[in-house]
Amino acid sequence: MLTTLLLCVPMLASDPKVTWEAPTRYIQGTPFEVSVAIEVPADGSPLAGWLFTPAAFTLNGKPVAERKGREVVELAPGTKLTLSYDLAPSIQSSKAFDGDFELGFAKEYLDSDPIAVKVVKAAPKGLDFMSMPQAELTKYQVLMSTNRGDLVMGFWPDAAPGHVRNYFDLCYTGFYDGLTFHRVIPGFMIQGGCPQGSGSANGPRQLTAEFSTEPKYKHVPGVLSMARSNDPNSASCQFFVMHKNAPHLDGNYSAFGKLIEGLDVVESIVGTPRDARDRPTTKQYIKKATVILAD
Repeated sequence: MLTTLLLCVPMLASDPKVTWEAPTRYIQGTPFEVSVAIEVPADGSPLAGWLFTPAAFTLNGKPVAERKGREVVELAPGTKLTLSYDLAPSIQSSKAFDGDFELGFAKEYLDSDPIAVKVVKAAPKGLDFMSMPQAELTKYQVLMSTNRGDLVMGFWPDAAPGHVRNYFDLCYTGFYDGLTFHRVIPGFMIQGGCPQGSGSANGPRQLTAEFSTEPKYKHVPGVLSMARSNDPNSASCQFFVMHKNAPHLDGNYSAFGKLIEGLDVVESIVGTPRDARDRPTTKQYIKKATVILAD
């Protein structure tokens, strides 16, 4: 999940508008991307130089990097800046880093609550999910980063072991990275995972249907299910995440998991303006899907 905070800098007579975003999960050993957006008022606004560096961020109340110098940056009136940083190197080298942490921004000048960040671990290398025993599948989840925030996915190997194995394998091998959500229907679902972005392409394998009519596997908000053609055994790589209830899908499509976090992200994606074919008019996409160790 991506958290955005709106802040004003009280040290200045004319305060710029400052917003910053950071994920609420950090996969150890991978980039941790944060961003800062600054809008300068009409009369201009000077800012401390270190506010434009990773040193502006704090980890458990301590700067993640040394705040060097006392330079002041003068920004022209009306300037709009967007800055992005990978804080992972600074976090890993910080003496304050010891598991889950609170990330803050320029605490000396800004009165805001920090963001709680949970540290997770990626699944180890060398796993073969397609041959993994069903009981072992419960040890893993997926963290899917999108351009609208993060989806944390839990799975139902007892309901659809073949679909869970396939999904883990596709995430683990980077199949979904960069692919789009090509179909969004408010009140229904968001669909993605087509390698061509058209809704007509498949992945490396087709799956045998694993339909269920059990109440706990119904198609309700946040449920993960697999798209297919008229052939019940044609699901491959395209999946959808439910926005609202769809009882007509129960027993007809293979539901294989449910979001642990990220319904707000689904809400953002499904609300994107769309054309007559239900395709978003602006690209909605998967940045990266990572198999992680389950909580």
